[in-house]
Formats: sequence, C-alpha cells, structure tokens
Amino acid sequence: MGLPFKIRWKLWRQELLAAAKIRGHRRVRIAPHSLGAEIIISDGRFIVPSPYRWKLYRKGWQARLDQLAAEYGVGRHFHLTADSTVIDAGANAGEFAFVCARSGARVFCLEPDPAVRACLEENLLTLTNASVHDVLLWKEETDIPFASIPDHADSSVFAAGAAPTAMRRAATLDRFCADNAITRIDLLKCDAEGAEPEVLEGASGILANTRAVALDTGAERQGARTHGACRAILERHGFRVIDEAVGKRLMTYGVRD
Repeated sequence: MGLPFKIRWKLWRQELLAAAKIRGHRRVRIAPHSLGAEIIISDGRFIVPSPYRWKLYRKGWQARLDQLAAEYGVGRHFHLTADSTVIDAGANAGEFAFVCARSGARVFCLEPDPAVRACLEENLLTLTNASVHDVLLWKEETDIPFASIPDHADSSVFAAGAAPTAMRRAATLDRFCADNAITRIDLLKCDAEGAEPEVLEGASGILANTRAVALDTGAERQGARTHGACRAILERHGFRVIDEAVGKRLMTYGVRD
C-alpha cells in the first residue's frame, strides 16, 4: 500500500523479532483499507485511520488489550462485570470496548473525529454491548473549534491551528447521560487530549452516581498535564484520587472506597 520506507524497515525488523520469538513479539501485517489501514496479527485484526499505529500491536491483539486494561486500572483499581456501564470518552478506534467485552460490560463509545469514528464503527460491528456516538464532550453546550489529527490520535479542541479545524457543537456528559437514560456509571474512561477537566465539569450531576473514573492526564493540553485540575474536581465529588504512571501513560484515577 505504498508504505513509507521507515515503516517498511520497522516491519521487517518486527518480522525478525517475531521469527526469533523475542519478548513475545508477533508478526504484524498492514493491509490497505478504505478507512485507512487494517492491522493484522496472528490473534486479531483491527482497522485504524493510519498505518503508523501498527506498533501498538507488536506483541499481539490480546497483549494490547491487557496493556489498555492495566493503563486504565481495570482489575487493579476497580473491576467490571456484566452489570457494569462504561462511558468511553475519546474512544478512538475502539480498542477499550474490547477490554469491556471481556466482562460483558455495556460501553458507550464517544468519538468526535469523523475519520476515527468510521474505524470505530467498523471495529465494533461484532460487539453487541457497545454503541458508537458522535459526541464532543465539554463543560457546556456550545460551538467550539475542533482540530482533526487522526493519524496520531491527537484530535483535540486544543490543537486549533495545527490541523484542519471545524466548529463543532459540544455537549456535556450530563446531557449525554440524560439523553441516553444513563443513571449510573461504573467507569468513566476518558482520553480527551487535554480537555479532561472540562469533561468533568460537564458531568457534575452524573459524577454523584459514578463509581470509578480513569483519566489520561498526560501532557496533551498544549504541552501541559491536567492532573492537578482533575484531582481537585474529583476530590470535590468525593473520590479518592490516585496519580500513577503506567508505562508511558500518565493516569489519574478517581475511586470510591
């Protein structure tokens, strides 16, 4: 599919690592797809908007899900069951929905980037307990500029000027929950590319009935982290807050004892 030399070279190196069975590496293939690229490994396949995401699957599909579960605290800070309701804010191409599927949890996947959401919809066709929603979460219902950077999963309201930008109508999580008859959240998983405090500010009602929150609070707000602002909001709503680095991901969790 006309891959850049840098990717082809790394895939060749990956072949060698997989053949030698070094540190659990798997063979990874990239096939063209109308929505971007299809990543094919021995234990799964996944559609992504850009072939650059192939490296996330170097140790296989199940290993990728294990990594996401650990990063977002599943099985460590809280557990999911078939009765759980999950909000996946910033669902990207939908990997975390498959983490939720392991327990049978119901997951609402919110993704505002149209290119990414198309992949999300395709990937979740086989999941009966997952739904896809075109929602940009914010602290209020308003029009807001949103920059699309699907190749590197960096689409954000804080990247205006750095990528194609369009005005989008934002919604609050409280409004989304009311519109979808959601009265309880067992896990709010959020990767809002720097807008995590605003997502929480727009959830002041439903947070009272939320059991756990897992936020990616890395330095994605124009180079700054959001953990301090998120901690203040979560503590105000009665959560015990944990800041933790899980591999390269910087996380903030809110849990109820």
